[in-house]
Amino acid sequence: MKSTRTLWRTVGAAALLTTLLMIGGLVYAVNDVINPKPAEFMQSEEPKPAEQTKNTIDIVALGDSLSVGTGDVTGKGYVQNVREKLAAATKKQVNVIGNYAVNGARTEQLLAALQNAKGIPYGIEKADVVLFTMGGNDLFAIGQNVLNSQSDELDPAKVRERMPEPLKRLEQIMTKLAELNPKAKIVYVGVYNPFYDLPEMRPASVHVQEWNDQALKIANRFGNMVYVPTFDLFQFNFEKYMYSDHFHPNQEGYVRIADRVVQALE
Repeated sequence: MKSTRTLWRTVGAAALLTTLLMIGGLVYAVNDVINPKPAEFMQSEEPKPAEQTKNTIDIVALGDSLSVGTGDVTGKGYVQNVREKLAAATKKQVNVIGNYAVNGARTEQLLAALQNAKGIPYGIEKADVVLFTMGGNDLFAIGQNVLNSQSDELDPAKVRERMPEPLKRLEQIMTKLAELNPKAKIVYVGVYNPFYDLPEMRPASVHVQEWNDQALKIANRFGNMVYVPTFDLFQFNFEKYMYSDHFHPNQEGYVRIADRVVQALE
């Protein structure tokens, strides 16, 4: 009899526990209906579009005979040397999509081309890198006279006298380039004294450096523009890097300019 009572007590306790669980579940269910809570779930992030990495670098060059490459017997000049060196450094395809440089060009001609010509601004807008040289012909208008043996016009004072107006135009040129393409890297290659080996023209180096200092100040206004110096290359290695015309770099001189440009771009 004792064992029977124990069995019934166990059965009764189990039944009571089951009843309590059912009542608790019913209360929870009713409460969930009356006071629903927002479902918790993991919100999957929308896949972000993969960033498209451009595998090419497009270069546009403009300016004077230095950007043409006059004096380089290979025809490369510093522009094509930059293309080759930049391709080797970046492992990308580098293209010169336009070279608008003109032998003998001065600041007024380049400024007019940027303001009026349709093709040049369009090319600049498409470029990743813009290379340009300008100022040598403005400062050394005597260049061709020297070639014609009219060296009596060599006068450092004239270099200083010619400077103010071309500097104003250089500022306008740089401003226009930055407006046309604020994303491109714009490189201005500085001016050197092509007559440094002539004692009477060495004082002109002071004025050339004044020009370069002003060009640097202007370039520093724009976050995408850089000034690359060349003055020292030809001051200390004149015979090594100058072409026989006494005005332009030779093949090796252009290579050295390209080295500095690529270093500035890296």
